[in-house]
Amino acid sequence: MKDESTLTVSSDSPWEDLVVSILAVNQYSLEKTYACKEGLQAQELTAPATLLELAPAEIERRLKAGGCDRGAFMTNLFAKRLAALGAHVRAVGIEQSIRILAGKSRQKIEHFLEPVNGIGPVVLRNFFLLRGI
Repeated sequence: MKDESTLTVSSDSPWEDLVVSILAVNQYSLEKTYACKEGLQAQELTAPATLLELAPAEIERRLKAGGCDRGAFMTNLFAKRLAALGAHVRAVGIEQSIRILAGKSRQKIEHFLEPVNGIGPVVLRNFFLLRGI
């Protein structure tokens, strides 16, 4: 069995698409958020093994450093949402999480993401759009 902490994600990553989708809400376009992807990558916020270990305060710091600062309230809110995603992935497992997110079943993806605070219809619509589902 492959060690989940060394699992790499391709450049066509469902994980990256999910992080971008979570951040592309509240009148912030998907295109504008996607432009921050390199900064998010540089801060390792698109690496599941890293994200699931970070506290909200560190995620907030990294969001700002990665060029995704939407003001104190919103950036803090997004940090909490990403921390909730990290906690969910920690519980389910990185490999299983990526397998579900990389699949084409809207129903399985929705069921998987349902317990994560802050993931609703807009995030799902963004994610499905980015994934071509």
